[in-house]
Amino acid sequence: MTYSPISKTYHSDLVIEEAKNGWRIVRLNRPKSLHALDESIATALLEVFQDFYEDDSVKAIWLDSTTPKAFCAGGDVRKLRQLVINDEVDVAKKFFAQEYALDLLLHNYAKPIVVWGEGYVMGGGLGLFMAAPFRLVTPYSRLAMPEINIGLYPDVGATRFLADRGAIGLFTGLTGSIMTAAGAYGIGWATHICDTTRDAVLDKVINIDWNHYPAGDFRAIDDTLNSLHRPVGPGPLQNSLDTIHSICRGVKFENDYESIIGLSDARSDWLRQASENLQKGSPTTAALTWLLWQWGKQVHSWNEVFELEEQISDWKIQHPDFVEGVRARLVDKDLSPEWYQGDDISLKGILGRNPPVTTIESWNMLLKHHGVID
Repeated sequence: MTYSPISKTYHSDLVIEEAKNGWRIVRLNRPKSLHALDESIATALLEVFQDFYEDDSVKAIWLDSTTPKAFCAGGDVRKLRQLVINDEVDVAKKFFAQEYALDLLLHNYAKPIVVWGEGYVMGGGLGLFMAAPFRLVTPYSRLAMPEINIGLYPDVGATRFLADRGAIGLFTGLTGSIMTAAGAYGIGWATHICDTTRDAVLDKVINIDWNHYPAGDFRAIDDTLNSLHRPVGPGPLQNSLDTIHSICRGVKFENDYESIIGLSDARSDWLRQASENLQKGSPTTAALTWLLWQWGKQVHSWNEVFELEEQISDWKIQHPDFVEGVRARLVDKDLSPEWYQGDDISLKGILGRNPPVTTIESWNMLLKHHGVID
């Protein structure tokens, strides 16, 4: 299949092409970093999707990457860490502003977007993925919000999309547990599982005859993808649902924290790994994740979610755990971070000395309710 390149050049790490029937193809092309997002790519993608939004000749958009190993493994946190070290926090903050503006645009997009989520779909990549109405995974997909490991926190809209999944969202946020296609589909993160090649699926959708679907473009794509969906057997997440619901109550942080750590002798490798991730992860990230899940359970618009996350990210990247967490996992790779240790494992003990206060009153009220601030 040959597609026409778009005449406008947006970014050297994006491949943007025109296909037939009003389709446009957008491909992330940074294979060495597993297509990680930096501020320049987020800004370019924002421009691409704004242009396509306003272009009446564009009916639908296909978003993927140039390699099967990953759709997008997240934000370029090594670069963010260096900016913080260089005292260029304002530049780092601009990345979050652009990334969240992109995610917000996609959540509110009026045209269909289909994302091919093969390989790693993590962090900022999962944020992009979750913002689209059609989210495809394959047997090789691996999805997670693994920020517990690097001292950041599940952002890019996870404040809401983890809370929407109840105890499962809280558990996956606290542990960074990796989900297979079965798990992602089971909790509604993925809309379809495809076991054919990307090009075969792409060929099907770009050949949709829109005229056959008086119910509209979204229905046309949904019907086409439903015909390609192939269910798979339960994965480790489904096999652990009873355990997750019994230990993740969302009532008291300390109880949930200790209960997950207590899975260290579980029969399931997946549950033991979850326990280890939390045990070795940043306590500050865990406390923040738990509180954001509580806030996300209230009804908030995507605008408000990203407004809060932008302020929390500004606070979090200046917390010592972020620089240290990225160092230990991605720079020196010694996997031995020295996290900030609070007075004790409680919300106040961890966050009380430097609370993440924002301009959003409902968040500050939550901090007060849970005793983080007076």
